[in-house]
Amino acid sequence: MKNDDSKEYSESDILAIFARHLDEAKWKYHYTQGQQAIFSGFNGKDALWDFSMIARAKNDGLFHLSVNSYIPNKAGLARQAAAAEIISRINWQLALGCFEMNHADGEIRFRTSLAIAGADITPDIIAHLIHSNLYIVDERLSQILAVLYSHKSPESVLQPKMDKSAIAKVKTQRRFELN
Repeated sequence: MKNDDSKEYSESDILAIFARHLDEAKWKYHYTQGQQAIFSGFNGKDALWDFSMIARAKNDGLFHLSVNSYIPNKAGLARQAAAAEIISRINWQLALGCFEMNHADGEIRFRTSLAIAGADITPDIIAHLIHSNLYIVDERLSQILAVLYSHKSPESVLQPKMDKSAIAKVKTQRRFELN
C-alpha cells in the first residue's frame, strides 16, 4: 500500500507510522520532548536494550529514517581498541546497517537508515527497518559483549563454531569415488 503522492508529509506523520507499527505489536514506547523521536526497548536473547526511531525531513522532499539500538554496555577505555576492531569486523560482513562507537564515552549503537520520499513510506518498510535492526543487534550482541568482558580477541569471537560430531563428519566424508 503506497501513500498518497499528493499529500505533503511531516516528520510527525512519519513517526505516526512507526507508532502504529509498535501499537500493532503491542510494544510500549514514548515520544521524546517535542515528538522528534520515539523510544522503545527490546528484550533480546542476551540483553535488554533501548532503541529509537527518527524521521528527519530533508530539503529535497526526502525523509531520512533511522532506527538506532543502544548497546547497554559501554566500552571501557582499556577495551575501546578491541571494541572498535570487533565493530569494524562485524560491519565488514553486514549488508544493512552499521555499528558505531563514540570514542569519548564508549557508547556503542547500531543504526539502520534509509532516505525515502514520504509518499513511498509504507508500514512494511517501517517494519523492515525496525526488525532488521533488532535482529542484527540480537545476533551480534554476544560477540561484542565477549570482546568487552572476556578479553577474547575480536577475531576469535567471530570464528564459526562447529560441534565435534560435525567435525568428525567432515573428516570422514569422501569428496569423490573412483569406479
